Amino acid sequence: MRKHNLNALLLLSLFNTSTFAESGKGLVKGQLMPCPDKPNCISTEQGDLEPIVLNMHNPAQAWALLQSSIIELNGTIERTQDNYLWASFETPMFKFTDDVEARLDITHKVIHLRSASRKGYYDFNANQNRLHTLIKHLNNQLNPELLKNTHK
Repeated sequence: MRKHNLNALLLLSLFNTSTFAESGKGLVKGQLMPCPDKPNCISTEQGDLEPIVLNMHNPAQAWALLQSSIIELNGTIERTQDNYLWASFETPMFKFTDDVEARLDITHKVIHLRSASRKGYYDFNANQNRLHTLIKHLNNQLNPELLKNTHK
């Protein structure tokens, strides 16, 4: 019976993988899904914000720091792959769930981000504010020397 349950879970995971992009999450032709024509989604792939530029930073280290930043900012990592990450965040007041996705582009040494509300139309800039906070948090971890007090 236990082997049967394992096989069912494997089949279910295969099914979920094939429909992952249809759910509005995942990569499509190597990029994050485009945002729908609603103000509750923001994406660096569409030029809404600048992606995280890695410059001379190790991409694997930056990818790991992104994951720790998400957890520190009360996000839940739902799925990771080599160059893709999906996390969820719950809004404090109304308990809505928003999705944050990231794509590591090693060729261009950037991390692209997308944040979108699962429901509704307006988000009162919650997704934009979340990405700004996440980008700032990650940049502070990648460049701690910039946090030093420059006044003597």
